Amino acid sequence: MPERHTAGTDPAVIAHVIGQTPRPDLATDLQRRFPSTRFRIVGAMDGVQPEGIAPLAIGGHPLETLLRDGNRVILDAGFVAPLLQDAIEAHDADASAHLILCAGPFPELAAPATPSGHRTPLIRPFHVGVAEFRKRGHHRLDLMVPFAAQAAPAMEKWAEEGFTCRVHVLAERPLELTLPAWVSGLVGEGDAEVLVFDYVGFPSATLGEVAVRIEIPVFDLGHLALDELEKILSDP
Repeated sequence: MPERHTAGTDPAVIAHVIGQTPRPDLATDLQRRFPSTRFRIVGAMDGVQPEGIAPLAIGGHPLETLLRDGNRVILDAGFVAPLLQDAIEAHDADASAHLILCAGPFPELAAPATPSGHRTPLIRPFHVGVAEFRKRGHHRLDLMVPFAAQAAPAMEKWAEEGFTCRVHVLAERPLELTLPAWVSGLVGEGDAEVLVFDYVGFPSATLGEVAVRIEIPVFDLGHLALDELEKILSDP
Protein backbone atom coordinates (compact mmCIF):
# COMPACT_ATOMS: atom_id res chain seq x y z
CA MET A 1 0.00 0.00 0.00
CA PRO A 2 1.29 3.53 -0.72
CA GLU A 3 2.83 5.48 2.12
CA ARG A 4 0.25 7.13 4.36
CA HIS A 5 0.88 10.05 6.65
CA THR A 6 -1.26 10.54 9.73
CA ALA A 7 -1.47 12.81 12.74
CA GLY A 8 -1.88 10.16 15.39
CA THR A 9 -5.33 8.94 14.39
CA ASP A 10 -6.60 6.23 12.10
CA PRO A 11 -6.53 7.59 8.55
CA ALA A 12 -9.84 8.17 6.81
CA VAL A 13 -10.99 8.74 3.28
CA ILE A 14 -11.76 12.43 3.19
CA ALA A 15 -14.84 12.95 1.03
CA HIS A 16 -15.05 16.56 -0.15
CA VAL A 17 -18.37 18.16 -1.06
CA ILE A 18 -18.40 21.60 -2.66
CA GLY A 19 -21.23 22.73 -0.38
CA GLN A 20 -21.66 22.37 3.37
CA THR A 21 -21.90 19.53 5.85
CA PRO A 22 -23.51 17.55 7.37
CA ARG A 23 -24.47 15.29 4.47
CA PRO A 24 -25.89 12.13 6.07
CA ASP A 25 -27.23 11.00 2.68
CA LEU A 26 -23.72 10.80 1.24
CA ALA A 27 -22.32 9.21 4.38
CA THR A 28 -24.91 6.43 4.14
CA ASP A 29 -24.17 5.80 0.46
CA LEU A 30 -20.41 5.67 1.01
CA GLN A 31 -20.64 3.31 3.98
CA ARG A 32 -22.98 1.04 2.05
CA ARG A 33 -20.39 0.68 -0.71
CA PHE A 34 -17.39 0.53 1.66
CA PRO A 35 -18.66 -0.83 5.00
CA SER A 36 -15.20 -1.34 6.53
CA THR A 37 -13.75 2.03 5.46
CA ARG A 38 -13.68 5.11 7.67
CA PHE A 39 -14.95 8.23 5.92
CA ARG A 40 -15.01 11.85 6.96
CA ILE A 41 -17.11 14.26 4.88
CA VAL A 42 -15.96 17.87 4.77
CA GLY A 43 -17.51 20.81 2.96
CA ALA A 44 -15.60 23.38 0.94
CA MET A 45 -18.22 25.93 2.03
CA ASP A 46 -18.27 24.96 5.71
CA GLY A 47 -16.57 28.20 6.72
CA VAL A 48 -18.41 30.43 4.24
CA GLN A 49 -21.65 32.30 4.84
CA PRO A 50 -24.18 32.43 1.97
CA GLU A 51 -23.56 36.14 1.51
CA GLY A 52 -19.90 35.31 0.89
CA ILE A 53 -20.66 33.32 -2.26
CA ALA A 54 -19.07 34.97 -5.28
CA PRO A 55 -21.28 35.63 -8.31
CA LEU A 56 -20.92 33.38 -11.33
CA ALA A 57 -18.10 34.47 -13.60
CA ILE A 58 -18.78 35.19 -17.26
CA GLY A 59 -17.80 32.04 -19.09
CA GLY A 60 -17.44 30.19 -15.78
CA HIS A 61 -18.49 26.67 -14.85
CA PRO A 62 -21.64 26.62 -12.67
CA LEU A 63 -21.99 23.83 -10.11
CA GLU A 64 -25.03 23.05 -7.96
CA THR A 65 -24.76 22.03 -4.32
CA LEU A 66 -26.50 22.10 -0.94
CA LEU A 67 -25.96 24.42 1.99
CA ARG A 68 -26.34 23.35 5.60
CA ASP A 69 -29.90 24.69 5.73
CA GLY A 70 -30.93 22.51 2.78
CA ASN A 71 -31.04 25.32 0.23
CA ARG A 72 -29.58 24.65 -3.20
CA VAL A 73 -27.08 27.15 -4.56
CA ILE A 74 -25.11 27.56 -7.77
CA LEU A 75 -21.37 28.09 -7.31
CA ASP A 76 -18.70 28.89 -9.85
CA ALA A 77 -15.94 26.28 -10.16
CA GLY A 78 -13.38 29.07 -9.98
CA PHE A 79 -14.79 30.13 -6.59
CA VAL A 80 -14.93 26.58 -5.24
CA ALA A 81 -11.49 25.38 -6.35
CA PRO A 82 -9.37 27.30 -3.79
CA LEU A 83 -11.79 26.32 -1.02
CA LEU A 84 -11.40 22.67 -1.98
CA GLN A 85 -7.63 23.06 -2.06
CA ASP A 86 -7.66 24.58 1.43
CA ALA A 87 -9.76 21.65 2.69
CA ILE A 88 -7.43 19.10 1.09
CA GLU A 89 -4.43 20.68 2.81
CA ALA A 90 -6.23 21.08 6.15
CA HIS A 91 -7.24 17.40 6.32
CA ASP A 92 -4.34 15.74 4.52
CA ALA A 93 -2.50 14.62 7.65
CA ASP A 94 -5.33 12.21 8.50
CA ALA A 95 -6.20 11.18 4.94
CA SER A 96 -5.76 7.79 3.31
CA ALA A 97 -7.31 9.31 0.16
CA HIS A 98 -9.18 12.42 -0.92
CA LEU A 99 -12.42 11.89 -2.84
CA ILE A 100 -13.95 14.90 -4.59
CA LEU A 101 -17.73 14.48 -4.76
CA CYS A 102 -18.23 16.79 -7.72
CA ALA A 103 -17.85 16.38 -11.48
CA GLY A 104 -16.20 19.77 -12.01
CA PRO A 105 -12.81 19.66 -13.74
CA PHE A 106 -10.59 21.22 -10.99
CA PRO A 107 -7.24 20.69 -12.74
CA GLU A 108 -5.44 22.80 -10.13
CA LEU A 109 -6.18 20.57 -7.13
CA ALA A 110 -3.30 18.61 -5.57
CA ALA A 111 -2.55 16.92 -2.28
CA PRO A 112 0.58 18.31 -0.59
CA ALA A 113 3.80 16.34 -0.92
CA THR A 114 5.61 14.82 2.07
CA PRO A 115 9.40 15.21 2.40
CA SER A 116 9.77 11.85 0.62
CA GLY A 117 7.65 13.09 -2.28
CA HIS A 118 4.53 11.04 -1.49
CA ARG A 119 1.12 12.57 -2.15
CA THR A 120 -2.13 11.23 -0.76
CA PRO A 121 -4.27 9.86 -3.62
CA LEU A 122 -6.68 12.48 -4.94
CA ILE A 123 -9.73 11.21 -6.84
CA ARG A 124 -11.47 13.70 -9.13
CA PRO A 125 -14.42 12.12 -10.96
CA PHE A 126 -13.94 14.05 -14.19
CA HIS A 127 -10.28 13.08 -14.45
CA VAL A 128 -11.10 9.46 -13.63
CA GLY A 129 -13.64 9.50 -16.47
CA VAL A 130 -11.16 10.98 -18.94
CA ALA A 131 -8.62 8.28 -18.13
CA GLU A 132 -11.20 5.48 -18.30
CA PHE A 133 -12.63 6.48 -21.68
CA ARG A 134 -9.18 6.94 -23.18
CA LYS A 135 -8.22 3.48 -21.95
CA ARG A 136 -11.33 2.01 -23.55
CA GLY A 137 -10.79 3.91 -26.80
CA HIS A 138 -14.02 5.91 -26.54
CA HIS A 139 -13.94 9.36 -28.13
CA ARG A 140 -17.60 10.19 -28.88
CA LEU A 141 -19.76 10.84 -25.84
CA ASP A 142 -23.38 11.58 -25.13
CA LEU A 143 -23.36 13.66 -21.94
CA MET A 144 -26.13 14.13 -19.40
CA VAL A 145 -25.88 17.26 -17.25
CA PRO A 146 -28.31 18.39 -14.53
CA PHE A 147 -29.26 21.87 -15.79
CA ALA A 148 -28.94 23.99 -18.92
CA ALA A 149 -26.22 26.36 -17.71
CA GLN A 150 -23.86 23.39 -17.39
CA ALA A 151 -24.24 22.27 -21.01
CA ALA A 152 -21.67 24.55 -22.65
CA PRO A 153 -19.03 24.26 -19.88
CA ALA A 154 -19.42 20.47 -19.87
CA MET A 155 -18.91 20.26 -23.62
CA GLU A 156 -15.90 22.55 -23.35
CA LYS A 157 -14.15 20.59 -20.59
CA TRP A 158 -14.51 17.31 -22.50
CA ALA A 159 -13.51 18.88 -25.82
CA GLU A 160 -10.33 20.19 -24.19
CA GLU A 161 -9.45 16.55 -23.43
CA GLY A 162 -10.04 15.49 -27.04
CA PHE A 163 -13.60 14.15 -26.87
CA THR A 164 -16.51 14.87 -29.21
CA CYS A 165 -19.76 15.38 -27.31
CA ARG A 166 -23.47 15.93 -27.56
CA VAL A 167 -24.99 17.32 -24.39
CA HIS A 168 -28.46 16.59 -23.01
CA VAL A 169 -30.02 18.39 -20.04
CA LEU A 170 -31.85 16.31 -17.45
CA ALA A 171 -34.06 19.25 -16.48
CA GLU A 172 -35.47 19.34 -20.03
CA ARG A 173 -37.01 15.86 -19.86
CA PRO A 174 -40.72 16.00 -20.75
CA LEU A 175 -42.79 15.19 -17.68
CA GLU A 176 -44.81 12.56 -19.53
CA LEU A 177 -41.69 10.48 -20.21
CA THR A 178 -39.74 8.39 -17.74
CA LEU A 179 -36.02 9.09 -17.69
CA PRO A 180 -35.11 5.72 -19.29
CA ALA A 181 -37.65 6.24 -22.09
CA TRP A 182 -36.49 9.79 -22.75
CA VAL A 183 -32.80 8.87 -22.75
CA SER A 184 -33.30 5.89 -25.05
CA GLY A 185 -34.89 8.16 -27.64
CA LEU A 186 -32.08 10.70 -27.44
CA VAL A 187 -29.22 8.25 -27.59
CA GLY A 188 -30.73 6.40 -30.55
CA GLU A 189 -30.34 9.52 -32.68
CA GLY A 190 -26.54 9.79 -32.57
CA ASP A 191 -23.27 7.93 -33.02
CA ALA A 192 -21.95 8.18 -29.46
CA GLU A 193 -19.90 5.27 -28.13
CA VAL A 194 -20.94 5.78 -24.49
CA LEU A 195 -23.52 7.67 -22.45
CA VAL A 196 -21.96 9.61 -19.58
CA PHE A 197 -23.86 11.08 -16.66
CA ASP A 198 -21.58 14.06 -15.97
CA TYR A 199 -22.74 13.95 -12.42
CA VAL A 200 -21.97 12.68 -8.92
CA GLY A 201 -24.73 11.08 -6.87
CA PHE A 202 -27.07 9.79 -9.56
CA PRO A 203 -29.13 6.80 -8.30
CA SER A 204 -27.65 3.43 -9.27
CA ALA A 205 -31.08 1.91 -9.86
CA THR A 206 -31.97 4.57 -12.42
CA LEU A 207 -28.66 4.12 -14.21
CA GLY A 208 -29.41 0.41 -14.44
CA GLU A 209 -32.85 1.10 -15.91
CA VAL A 210 -31.28 3.34 -18.54
CA ALA A 211 -28.58 0.79 -19.36
CA VAL A 212 -31.07 -1.93 -20.31
CA ARG A 213 -32.87 0.44 -22.71
CA ILE A 214 -29.92 1.50 -24.87
CA GLU A 215 -27.22 -0.27 -26.87
CA ILE A 216 -24.16 1.66 -25.67
CA PRO A 217 -22.49 1.49 -22.24
CA VAL A 218 -23.70 3.85 -19.51
CA PHE A 219 -21.25 5.50 -17.13
CA ASP A 220 -21.65 7.84 -14.18
CA LEU A 221 -18.63 9.87 -13.08
CA GLY A 222 -19.44 9.39 -9.42
CA HIS A 223 -19.51 5.62 -9.75
CA LEU A 224 -16.26 5.63 -11.74
CA ALA A 225 -14.67 7.62 -8.91
CA LEU A 226 -15.84 5.04 -6.36
CA ASP A 227 -14.40 2.27 -8.51
CA GLU A 228 -11.08 4.14 -8.47
CA LEU A 229 -11.27 4.48 -4.69
CA GLU A 230 -11.86 0.74 -4.41
CA LYS A 231 -8.67 0.10 -6.39
CA ILE A 232 -6.70 2.40 -4.10
CA LEU A 233 -8.08 0.83 -0.92
CA SER A 234 -7.34 -2.68 -2.17
CA ASP A 235 -3.76 -1.87 -3.17
CA PRO A 236 -1.64 -4.34 -1.16
